[in-house]
Amino acid sequence: MITSLTQPRPRQIYRRNLSIPEVWPLAIVVLVLFRCCLATTSLNQIEPAVELPTSSGSGCVPNNRHYTITINKDNKLFFNVEDEPYRSTIIEQVASLHSIRLTPLQQQELHRLPYLGMDVRRLPEYFSSSQTQRYALLKMGIPTAQLEEYLDATRRVYRECAGKPIFCFVRADKNTPFSAIRPIIRLLQQHNINRFNLRTSMPAETL
Repeated sequence: MITSLTQPRPRQIYRRNLSIPEVWPLAIVVLVLFRCCLATTSLNQIEPAVELPTSSGSGCVPNNRHYTITINKDNKLFFNVEDEPYRSTIIEQVASLHSIRLTPLQQQELHRLPYLGMDVRRLPEYFSSSQTQRYALLKMGIPTAQLEEYLDATRRVYRECAGKPIFCFVRADKNTPFSAIRPIIRLLQQHNINRFNLRTSMPAETL
């Protein structure tokens, strides 16, 4: 009898079961973070991805409306006007020069186009493509000859509709050779666009 009282009891291990009520708060947090990542990704895709050169100087950014010419490291050209409905009007005017007529449904889709990154003659193909195919088309770049057409249409639309001039920004990748930027500068000068801003990024230590 004494032996049975002094014999150590077997150690009991308690395992906690993770039930659904205990897990769902973590699942909600993960879902919120995932949606935030998606929102950030969509915002970053408003302009073509380039690695801007750094600059320690600062300048005054004009408050008036502007358009952006982007040259990536592969020497591909992109064009963007942020203001709507001016952007859609500009694209439609350039498309009409190439006998491209958009349907009412395509005109609605045109408002959601993030930037011009393809030959305007491929717009019907863009609207009929999947999301993955659209991203691929946007990476092709626009022909240099069409850039001149976009410049003319942009200045004309803003002069007639907005009643004010529009400023030019140039975004060039830091690895883009100057030989690829020189023709763009000459094209701007031919259109009497002698003032434009070159987009740069601030060094990390100055931020």
